[in-house]
Amino acid sequence: MFEIRYKGLRLIPSKTAGRELIKFGFMLEDCKEILEKGYSPRKRKDGTIEKWMDYGNKTYNVVVVKSFNYMYNENIYLIIHFGEFTKKKLTVRK
Repeated sequence: MFEIRYKGLRLIPSKTAGRELIKFGFMLEDCKEILEKGYSPRKRKDGTIEKWMDYGNKTYNVVVVKSFNYMYNENIYLIIHFGEFTKKKLTVRK
């Protein structure tokens, strides 16, 4: 079922991240693209990766953490968050 891989490890969404993907109309392939082509806005703790990608006036972010899946009996990347936000324009006050 989950054959999408990132850095050789299977990508699997958590229950919450699965709901977030459905809410925004994205799929695992989109998460992989964001992880491969996106940029890192900030440093996360070891084993956690966060990547952002801009589409038009929206920015999408994916957060994954290394984990172990007993069903597949292998290490995986668990998607723990998928989000969307609007970029704000900076205004200069005089």
